[in-house]
Amino acid sequence: MAKLWTDKTTFGAGELSPTMSRRSDTQQHADGVKRGRNVRLLNAGGFTRRPGSLHMLLVPARSRLVEFTFSIDQLYLLVLSAGRMDAYLTDGTPAGALAGCPWTADDVQALTWVQAGDTVILACRSWRPQVIQRTGAASWSRVNWTADEGPGGALLQPYYKWVDPTVTLQPSGYAGTVTLTASSPAFDTPHVGQRLRYVGCEIQITAVASGTSATGTVLQTLPPSQRLTLEHVVGFRVGQVATGRETGAKGEIVAVDGTASTIDVVITNGETPFTSGEEIDSPTGAAEVTGVAEIGPQPTKQWDEPYLSPIYGYPAAVGLHRARLWLGGHTRLPAAVLASRIGAYYNMDLGTGEDAEAIFEDLGDGAVASIKAFVSAENLLIVTDQGPYYVPETAANPIRPSSIQFHRIGADPGGGVRPVALDEGVLYPHRSGAGMMDIRPTGDNTKSWKADDVALLASHLVRQPTDLAATHGADGAPERYAFAVNADGTMAVMHSIQSQQVLGWTLWETEGFYRSVAVLGGHVFAIVSRVFGVTTHWCLERFDQALCLDGAAVLPTGTGSAPYLNGLTVHARSGTSYLGTVAMPADGAAPDFDLGGAPLELGRFFRPTVETLPPEPKLPYGGSAARVKRISRVRLYVLEAVRVRCADRILDSHRIGEDLTTAPPARTEWIEAALLGRSKEPTVTITQDEPLPMTILGISMEVII
Repeated sequence: MAKLWTDKTTFGAGELSPTMSRRSDTQQHADGVKRGRNVRLLNAGGFTRRPGSLHMLLVPARSRLVEFTFSIDQLYLLVLSAGRMDAYLTDGTPAGALAGCPWTADDVQALTWVQAGDTVILACRSWRPQVIQRTGAASWSRVNWTADEGPGGALLQPYYKWVDPTVTLQPSGYAGTVTLTASSPAFDTPHVGQRLRYVGCEIQITAVASGTSATGTVLQTLPPSQRLTLEHVVGFRVGQVATGRETGAKGEIVAVDGTASTIDVVITNGETPFTSGEEIDSPTGAAEVTGVAEIGPQPTKQWDEPYLSPIYGYPAAVGLHRARLWLGGHTRLPAAVLASRIGAYYNMDLGTGEDAEAIFEDLGDGAVASIKAFVSAENLLIVTDQGPYYVPETAANPIRPSSIQFHRIGADPGGGVRPVALDEGVLYPHRSGAGMMDIRPTGDNTKSWKADDVALLASHLVRQPTDLAATHGADGAPERYAFAVNADGTMAVMHSIQSQQVLGWTLWETEGFYRSVAVLGGHVFAIVSRVFGVTTHWCLERFDQALCLDGAAVLPTGTGSAPYLNGLTVHARSGTSYLGTVAMPADGAAPDFDLGGAPLELGRFFRPTVETLPPEPKLPYGGSAARVKRISRVRLYVLEAVRVRCADRILDSHRIGEDLTTAPPARTEWIEAALLGRSKEPTVTITQDEPLPMTILGISMEVII
């Protein structure tokens, strides 16, 4: 029989997947735990009871949080719900609202957004991008994203030919009201009010007669069509572009008459026409123009429709990078990337492809990808359902239309959850719902970015995430955490110290369901659905390390009330004193405890629990795996803790000689507990039966084998 002590000075690897239970040869096994629930991992290696949450207010069902920072002292939580937006300051003070918004409850969960100064731009495939602007301390406006106007009133919006490329369009005139005739069905009722372009000039549709016929108003005079008589038509073909050597005129050849030796052209480079006597060239022909006649507008394939339209859909993703607005994930063009002109978020005109002009490109690597999100980092990162991409750029070669490229980082697909930045990387949930990908720079010029699954050893805690947030320090704590709201209402929490290669996960559970999470102004906020009697309400709550209960109210003793708790049985605490459960009266009035003026905390209980992995010390004659063992004694080092339970031992609230009428002291010391029983895989469970402070910095176990 062997007797020895094993020390555990860090819990930094967090809760490990059950599949890791036999990997006692790894450092993660040495630093991890079998179960870590409702605790917060610390940079120093220990853990503490997770923060409780303060009830702030009720919000509509199926709400979602969006952070908005106007200035360092003007921070807003935007609560999006079906058809509306409600703004609140970080203390819960209402700060304006919007009604009549186009999003449904389902859209709220799918949309993405980006903030630019006093404006938030939201994108979803169900509606045109929305622009919400802060117009005052508690006032907001909302409009559809609409392109700026250019010369002649032309909208500087993106266009694309959605119908088959071979379909032609012919207007009946050059100006005013015209009839539009398509060679194949191209029109439907939703086209009314939309613009299309005929050879770059806009026509607004006013009526649709059939799939091939519509009526419209010409907004910019249409380019002319001409019938050119040539010395011969050998080599000239329909679909080619003819160019005048003297005038520089360009025109699409739409008809060739060998008998009359004429070609019909639609001018494609503005209003510069061909002239008699000049030489013209096409890719396969050349001849002199001997006569020119003006004719009515001819049918041409050079026409297109808006990229944003109720007929063909809208983009799912929006972002900002290098002073450009980026759109992608369109319903019909899921792999297309669109970027505005530099410094002009409402100018999507492609122009002539100069460096500052708009960009419209496809990811173009053969993968049928759908863009889910844009992230502005050292490079532009693009998360898709086929894996992440980045856009290379340098000071000498910035992002520009003529040289933009998309390099694939990996093949791990993203879902629809908005990525967040953490610890010099970017996190996004794997589409499988059981992984969390971390994109970070490599420092290697040949492969600038990599993507790794940081939930690989705790994938059982990541359960189809629906929302994601991250903090680089909240409530005065230095730790960095990512918060992933799971579909089952739990929250997977990752602690990261990238510089020390420390990474650990725990799971937070509550009496209810976490629905959304956000980090703003050094605080972590959550929307939680909870049952009040027989009714379920969605609540906005703020995590606070000073609290030990969830959905809590903090009231002066004997005064104040918490009407939202009426009729409930809640737990009561004041400082280091647990006061038991309280049946709240119908008016939610605070119970009268003699607390010497200390505030009273009322709320729902949650249990912090850490269960160690079975110790497997190495013996002189071999390993100890699968051998019967006994953990006979346990020593815990606690910091400012009250009433900690270790196995069957609870840290005494008072000791001999202490005044039992005063609040129990928070203790910082070693405590020891004796354990009984033998097992091949003995563990130690540390928990609390009461909502009181608890921090554990280390554990030593006496193991008898």
